[in-house]
Amino acid sequence: MMRILLVDADSKDGFPNLALMKISAWHKEQGHSVELIKGIPTTAPLNGYDKTYLSCIFFQNRDRVLDYASQLDNVVLGGSGIDLDMRLDDDIEHIMPDYSLYDLDFSMGFTSRGCIRNCGFCIVPEKEGKIRDHAPISEFHDPEHKKIVLLDNNFLASPRWQRNLSYIQGEGLKVNFNQGLDIRLLTEEMAYQLAHTKYYNWTFKIRGLHFAFDDMRYEEDVWKGIDLLENAGINLAHCLFYVLIGYNTTEDQDLYRIRSLYERGVHPYVMPYNKHKSHLTRWVNRRYYQWVKWEDYLESH
Repeated sequence: MMRILLVDADSKDGFPNLALMKISAWHKEQGHSVELIKGIPTTAPLNGYDKTYLSCIFFQNRDRVLDYASQLDNVVLGGSGIDLDMRLDDDIEHIMPDYSLYDLDFSMGFTSRGCIRNCGFCIVPEKEGKIRDHAPISEFHDPEHKKIVLLDNNFLASPRWQRNLSYIQGEGLKVNFNQGLDIRLLTEEMAYQLAHTKYYNWTFKIRGLHFAFDDMRYEEDVWKGIDLLENAGINLAHCLFYVLIGYNTTEDQDLYRIRSLYERGVHPYVMPYNKHKSHLTRWVNRRYYQWVKWEDYLESH
């Protein structure tokens, strides 16, 4: 029996590592023992393991991960922070994840991979390419779970979005569209189906649908999409729009998008490019905009 060590370098961000859960499930099927370490170890390398899988999703952790890995024997490095081209073998990729690894009460996975967009600030086109069907929800849905997190980069562009929503509705699942939905693709039928879906935010405590208004060029699509959501009976207070700033817009355009979304009845949420925090980020994301004018907030800070 092999002893397998899994190291989740990014666990402090509170999101379970899907690849490690699949690797764990595969090794347990082979009769191997599996242990998980959350975070990058600060002590000397652990001994007694036959193989170590070290996952790094965020590039800022890369150097520490590489330093630790250099001290290990028989180590496999993976994750977007290490290699955008690395893939799991099909027999691991399409296995039911080991949800016990993180003691989860929800299932998670991808029904599609890739995206139809080619946004300059996003790594998905380089990492995954064009959109394609990936797996039916039943492949990664544990029947004991009544909650599911979908990681699709562009769920509404999936060739089988309707089939997947029908599965969620038929099973009575609460769903979190973790990467958000593309407002530019929304149709009357899509809005109707979403209205009849138990959509929630990441915590599954609050009803929530996430979209984006990242570029002024698709402003018209944003207002049309919001109308479709409202006409379908969706409470606009359930809707949050990510607003990318610091990429290709001016502050005036940023303020215009933020104020216009709020006036339309949905919640704006600023996403600063390269994670550069600012007073504008705090003013919006802490929802100070609801009672303090931007000019007054800026003057006081």
